[in-house]
Amino acid sequence: MKQKLSKEQKNKIRRWRKIQVSLFFGVLFICAGIGLLFPFRPKVSEAEKRKLTPFPTPTVKTFFNGSFFSDVSLWYADTYPLRDQLIQIDHSLEKLYGFEPSVQMYGGNETADAIPDIPEPTTESITIATDSDTMTATTEHKEPKLPDSMEMEAEIQNQIQNGVYVEDGAAYSMYYFNQEAADSYIQALEHAASVLDGKTNVYSVLVPNQSGVMLPEETRNKLGGSDQKQAIDYYYASYSKVKSVPTIDTLREHNDEYLYFRTDHHWTQLGAYYTYQNFCNVKGIASENLSDYTTTKTFDNFLGTFYSSYGNSDMQNNPDYITAYYPNATNAMKFWNTNDEQYDWYVISDVEGWDAGTLYNCFIGGDNPLSIIENPTISDDSSCLVLKESYGNCFVPFLVDHYQTVYVVDFRYAQQNVLQYVQEKGIDDLIIINNITIIGSTDVAKTIGDLLR
Repeated sequence: MKQKLSKEQKNKIRRWRKIQVSLFFGVLFICAGIGLLFPFRPKVSEAEKRKLTPFPTPTVKTFFNGSFFSDVSLWYADTYPLRDQLIQIDHSLEKLYGFEPSVQMYGGNETADAIPDIPEPTTESITIATDSDTMTATTEHKEPKLPDSMEMEAEIQNQIQNGVYVEDGAAYSMYYFNQEAADSYIQALEHAASVLDGKTNVYSVLVPNQSGVMLPEETRNKLGGSDQKQAIDYYYASYSKVKSVPTIDTLREHNDEYLYFRTDHHWTQLGAYYTYQNFCNVKGIASENLSDYTTTKTFDNFLGTFYSSYGNSDMQNNPDYITAYYPNATNAMKFWNTNDEQYDWYVISDVEGWDAGTLYNCFIGGDNPLSIIENPTISDDSSCLVLKESYGNCFVPFLVDHYQTVYVVDFRYAQQNVLQYVQEKGIDDLIIINNITIIGSTDVAKTIGDLLR
């Protein structure tokens, strides 16, 4: 038999419900008020190491087709004040209650351009449009527009973090094709090859992401994004003077091996080794066997950029390791930092005991404006210059045994006209190696073009 509530009990329930409703709307109004604090909206996420969604520029077309309002909604959600702190609290609560899904998706709101059909190679003169002038294939160099290192770092992290799929503690970057960036990059490399024709070989090495190599085709299709093989084929088929180094097909053939880190956006040195073999085939020289490297070292408990961004407990419980192969000829190198200070360093550094997030810096001392490695066992004046971001760091050590001098320039910190530097030094090979997602940024592609003026 249902017990009747007294009048006093009913009044208490009513009062409690009013308090609940008032609290709900109070929190709602507070959150809405915080959301209106436009001056305090962040532009960069330190936790995710990326630029956040900018406020969209309204146009007649986007206003009437509704995309402007969708973009405003995305901007509002992505730049909410204190977002990094709130995300960290959310991660902490999930761990506290043991709730952390094995499959997660971060970002991925990018709209990719359609990848055109494979173009016919052209032998026409190269013209590159820039913001301020036009670049043509000429040996007369203009002063380069040197990159803003902080902006470049933020832009690259934005590219890397824009669409990350996590499954069982392994992270996979997505890729979104950008027509303008692709054409700018292709034209920049073709310009360099035209200027250097007959004096310096120009090689293009485009490295795919983990998702394009390690994930099954069915999963890749479900996640969307752009087809990385199709994109790389488009880049390579667009060259007429640049020599293309195959990457994605070879890496897929070995995707049952440890080619990419689970907690970091880089590839392993084993992945770089298979691409180095392809480079040697294109250049027409014999590559070293892995067994030929007499000194190797493994650094355990590596937790990379994805772990630092998402704090995933599966990643923490299953950290990566780094196996580094030392060149046989020498492990000595020197580099210059952004203050033009010179340091004697190592091609492979012993980073045992370093912070878990810094272990990838075992390769060539990390990222610097200029590094030079002299091989004392070769005296034929052979040389190469590697123009790269951090994906090239573990590739460089394999080149040391093949050249008398290896120059390395990180385009984010470069302080000179790279094309002019190659000519002044009489460098034999210009090797431009980048991750395909990173050069998918128009800012990155234009920066590389500016350095190859």
